[in-house]
Amino acid sequence: MPECHREIIAEDTEMAVWEITETESELQHGLSLSPEAIERLLNRKSIVHRKGYLAIRQLLKSLGVLPKTHQYDKIGAPYLTDGRYISISHTKDVAAVVISSNLVGIDLEHYQEKIKRIAPRFLHTSEFQIPKNMSEVIYLTHIWTAKEALYKLYKKPGLIFNKQLCIRPFKKESAIGIGEVLDQNNTESYVLHFRRFKNYCLTLATIK
Repeated sequence: MPECHREIIAEDTEMAVWEITETESELQHGLSLSPEAIERLLNRKSIVHRKGYLAIRQLLKSLGVLPKTHQYDKIGAPYLTDGRYISISHTKDVAAVVISSNLVGIDLEHYQEKIKRIAPRFLHTSEFQIPKNMSEVIYLTHIWTAKEALYKLYKKPGLIFNKQLCIRPFKKESAIGIGEVLDQNNTESYVLHFRRFKNYCLTLATIK
């Protein structure tokens, strides 16, 4: 299955999601990969990671991003050479990309029971109340993706998820939320866009 969801969040922010059902060779069809991109692809030993990389490239192509415009910095974070901002996410058989003229972060994750075990590692003390009629797994997955999206947007290594990243309470039906980054004596607030799909959820973090 190719691109399954595309959305313009704001005039200058667009995201797209790809549910991966293709073979690796099918995902390469129509792509123009530089020697650097081919090397990066071959360095991914897992077929799941290679397919995720190719799905990201297909999404970039569909969003009109030229191959040479998409690069990676020294720590492996993606960036665009045309001045716009980019964030990407890949998990199992789903990949997502967002392009914006402002700082942005995106993350998606499948619903899995094991998230209950690791929840204390990323939950802030204010986040233990689950919204009415929402399952614990879905709630925790939303919190996790929201914090990952904030982390990607803020771009400061070492932030402590359960102390410095805080998601304000939201309802089951909420499509918009607020996330905060507590950095020393400063608190920065960002808008969160929640999107729910059958087997996974996605959170997009943008500036206000």
